[in-house]
Amino acid sequence: MKVLLLEHPRGRSAVHFNDIANTPLSSCLTSGYIASLLQVNDIETEILDANLTRYSFRQMIEEVIGKEFDILGIHLVYSWEYTSGVLHAIDEISHSIEVPIILYGFYPTFDYASILKSHRFIDYTIIGEPEFVFLQFCKFLKKGKDIKGVNGLACRNGNELTTAKKQSVIENLDLLPFPYRTKEQLDYIGGNILGSRGCYGNCTFCYINNFYGKGCGWRGRSPENIYQEIKTVLKSLSTRYIYFVDANFFGQRGQGQLRAEKIAEYLQDEKGLKFGLESRVNDIQEGSLKALVQAGLQDVFLGVESGSKHSLRRMRKGTTVEQGVRAIELLRNYGIEPYIGFIMFESDSELQDVRDNLTFLKNNNLLEKLITTVDLLYHPHIVLMGTDSYISLQKENRMSFSPHSSYQGTFSFKDERVQFLADVVSPLCHYLLTQMGRSDSPIYWRRNDLDTNHCSCKISDRLNQWLLEYFEDMLRRLECRAVVLTDEIKSRYINESIDLTNKMMPRPVISAKPDIDFDQRGQAGCHSLGSGSPETFKTTI
Repeated sequence: MKVLLLEHPRGRSAVHFNDIANTPLSSCLTSGYIASLLQVNDIETEILDANLTRYSFRQMIEEVIGKEFDILGIHLVYSWEYTSGVLHAIDEISHSIEVPIILYGFYPTFDYASILKSHRFIDYTIIGEPEFVFLQFCKFLKKGKDIKGVNGLACRNGNELTTAKKQSVIENLDLLPFPYRTKEQLDYIGGNILGSRGCYGNCTFCYINNFYGKGCGWRGRSPENIYQEIKTVLKSLSTRYIYFVDANFFGQRGQGQLRAEKIAEYLQDEKGLKFGLESRVNDIQEGSLKALVQAGLQDVFLGVESGSKHSLRRMRKGTTVEQGVRAIELLRNYGIEPYIGFIMFESDSELQDVRDNLTFLKNNNLLEKLITTVDLLYHPHIVLMGTDSYISLQKENRMSFSPHSSYQGTFSFKDERVQFLADVVSPLCHYLLTQMGRSDSPIYWRRNDLDTNHCSCKISDRLNQWLLEYFEDMLRRLECRAVVLTDEIKSRYINESIDLTNKMMPRPVISAKPDIDFDQRGQAGCHSLGSGSPETFKTTI
């Protein structure tokens, strides 16, 4: 028996090119974990990564149908407006092969019913943690047993759907073999490490725990097991840098801090090693932070989410504004400029929440560079199936669906003035982000990053200051009810603001397709690019 695991092309969304909410960073290792578990169980397995090799759909189709295999597993990632293209490509593949097609990942876990009903060429979907479900599926198929008996699997039974009970989560993650990594992954992604799964939090915008199962909580690998994998991976890397793709690196409060210090103790033996991780603000504590920095910590993605205590409470974040301020201060004391996860506009935002957010970002010097300001000032709450926000907005009859899929929800803000501000600021910031992604643009982000004395850096600084003033002025006008809230006025503001940005650039902007190469990274719920150089992390999802 041979299994082919496919990572399909994602496509770069014209609207969501800097959004990483569609799948968590840890997804980059999903196929690798399945492959390694199958291989140690004597099942020949190959990964075809059509995403990192930058294949077109046509190239992917031809590559897949040119191979011989008995099972096709596909890590289906929600790809915004490219989702239908992905499914059409799979449909075309299905006409040239006669093997079962099984999907896994976050998207098919939550939207399996719609996928199976609408796409008859899909045979099965795995619901939740996929490794042992896939292994059991292979064993059942090999022995000719009834596949419907596999826990964690959804399939069709005539015109009805059959779902077995969900597979139990893997309690001891040390039992999993280290994930298999392709050459493309090692070359392009580098040393990503998943040291834990799940989260002790309960944020409304996050689907991590709903993916694994309600009440599963946080599960961590032992520091010893993590270190053994790191030593193995470092042998295949050109640079001594690793990144922990955990949604929650530290885990449960007191014990989590001690575990982090133990990991740091192991990593100190690796001379010249540098690494990054992702954290909630309340988990940044001086004792563990000091140990981790001494071991090589240099990058932290910090899930701040909001500077409004009311928004934090509605999000069920379980943190305070003061904890956010303290975490940023602590990280900077140790020479780390954090990458910030932030949701400027959540579904129930009022103007005071937006004002609090702006004050927080300014007071903590998080709006110093255009690359971060354009992202942090506009980022809205992205609602995807599997989150509690999706369920609550649906119950309130406030949600409609994206034209691409019912997996993605769209909503109107409760406060019409917040809606007006978001509608004006979002296209302006998105336009600037797009221009920063063009190599021929005077504000191309990579040029600024490499040469801080370049004239484009000065242009970016001027635009940054103007954007801040524009946002604050628009907010003030709305607070004073000095704006007529009509579509005509809204369109005028958008057009005038974009015209002004063009006049601040030294030459006409070329409206060609952007060659944006912002390196995406992220965590469920942390929907922004971050506040440092986006070059630090590789595209992994």
